[in-house]
Amino acid sequence: MKQQELSSLSIEELKKRQTAIKTITWMLSVVLIVSLGLFIFISIRDGLTPLIAIPFALSAILPLNFKNIKMLTTEIELRKSKI
Repeated sequence: MKQQELSSLSIEELKKRQTAIKTITWMLSVVLIVSLGLFIFISIRDGLTPLIAIPFALSAILPLNFKNIKMLTTEIELRKSKI
């Protein structure tokens, strides 16, 4: 999927994207924390499991999402200051 330039989007579309990315990011964070806790529990109970690497591998997505949220927030603030 080709990403559109932020300058070509309206403020409403920017806010909609920001809300969607925030929601997805926090849901992913909760899932990663719960899965890490579950995999640690399983490792303690049954011995070391390679599943514990999954939350760490997927956590690389979070900084990218926070960067996108920051870019969207900056663009929204720039547009509000121009008005």
